[in-house]
Amino acid sequence: MTAAAIIIGREALLPALALAVRVVERRTTIPILSNVLIRAGANGDGGRLAITGTDLDAEIVVSRKCVIEGGAAEVTLPANNLHDIVRKLPEGCEVKIAGSVDAKDDGGMWTVSAGRSRFRLPALPASDFHELSAGEFACSFDMEAATLKAMLETVRFAISSEETRYYLNGIHWHEDVVDGAAALIAVATDGHRLAKATLPLPDGAGGLPAIIVPRKTVELVLKMLPEKGTVRLDVSDVKFRISMGGDENGVTLVSKLIDGTFPDYKRVVPAGNPNRYTLARAPLADAIDRVLTVSTGKGNAVKYAFARDGLTVTAHSPDAGSAEDQIEIAGADGDPVEIGFNGKYCLDLLSAAGGDEVIFELGDAGAPALIRPAQGGDTLFVLMPMRI
Repeated sequence: MTAAAIIIGREALLPALALAVRVVERRTTIPILSNVLIRAGANGDGGRLAITGTDLDAEIVVSRKCVIEGGAAEVTLPANNLHDIVRKLPEGCEVKIAGSVDAKDDGGMWTVSAGRSRFRLPALPASDFHELSAGEFACSFDMEAATLKAMLETVRFAISSEETRYYLNGIHWHEDVVDGAAALIAVATDGHRLAKATLPLPDGAGGLPAIIVPRKTVELVLKMLPEKGTVRLDVSDVKFRISMGGDENGVTLVSKLIDGTFPDYKRVVPAGNPNRYTLARAPLADAIDRVLTVSTGKGNAVKYAFARDGLTVTAHSPDAGSAEDQIEIAGADGDPVEIGFNGKYCLDLLSAAGGDEVIFELGDAGAPALIRPAQGGDTLFVLMPMRI
C-alpha cells in the first residue's frame, strides 16, 4: 500500500475549494457528484494540485502549487465537508491531505490535518469521477476580464427563469455586423424585458457559433472573474470554456450550452418611437423604489406620466394605499405619454444601465419602450408595458 500526502497553505487551498464547490450539487442521487476530485503531481520543480467539481453540466478545475510527499495522488473527497473543515482551520496554517493511493475499491479513508486538528473523511475512487470532456472548439479568443464582466452584468437580469421556455434560460451570444463592423452581441430576455450589449468582435472570435450560455454558468463566470487581466474563451456549438491564470494558480470552467434556438429578438426591438425623454438615472430609481413601497401585487405595477415639465410615478394598492413621486425631466422631445411598467423590472434595468442619465423612447401606452444609457454606446433595453 502506497501512501501519499499533499501539503498546502490554508490561504491557497480555501479559495480553490470555494470555487470548486460552487458547481457541486448538495443533494444528488449520484454520491460521487457530492465529491471533489483531488489530483496532485510533479510540476517542474514543485507540485501542482488540481481540484475539480462538477454537476455533469458544468465543471470547474482550480490549480494551485503544493508540496507532494510519497508521489502523485488522486482521490475524491466530500466537497462541502472538506470546504467547511478548511474554512474553520486557523489562518496561516498548513493543511495536509493524506491517504492511500491504492486503497480498496471503496476508496478508503483519507486524513485532513493541520496542527492539532485531524479529520478522517470517506473517499471514493477517482476512477469513478465523471469528468466533462471539453472536445473541439470552433473558435478561441481573449477578452479583458472587466469587459466580459460588464457585458454579462448588463444583460443577466433579463434571463428567464421559466422552465417551459428553456431556450430563454441563458444569455444568447452571437456574431453580427453593427454599423459595418463585426460585433459580439449578448442578449437576454424573459418575454417581458430584453437587454442587449454589443462589443467589437475580439480577435479570433470570427466564426463564433450562435450559443446560449446557461444562467448557472453566467453566475459561475462572474464569481470567477478577476478584477483585471485577460481571460481565454473557447466556444463550440455545444460547449463553452473559460480559462484564467496559469498552471500554478489557474481556474478553468467548462460548461454545456443550452440546446435550443434563441428567438429572433430583433423583431421586438422598437424602431422609431417618436417620444424621447431623458432622465437622471439615480433619482428615477429612487422615486420608483419609494412608490413600490405600497405596491403589493405580483406585477409591481407603477404608472409613469411623462410630460415636458416632469415625470410623475404612481402606485396603488387596495390594501396598502397609494404613492406618488415626481422627478425632473432633463430633456423632452415629443408628446406626453402615460404608460405602465413593472416597477421592479424598471429598477433592474436602471441598475444594469449605469451612467448618469437614461433615455426612454416611447410610443403609445400599449407599445414597448426602448431605453438606452444617455452616454451612448450600443447597450439597449426593451421594456414591455403593463395595463394599469
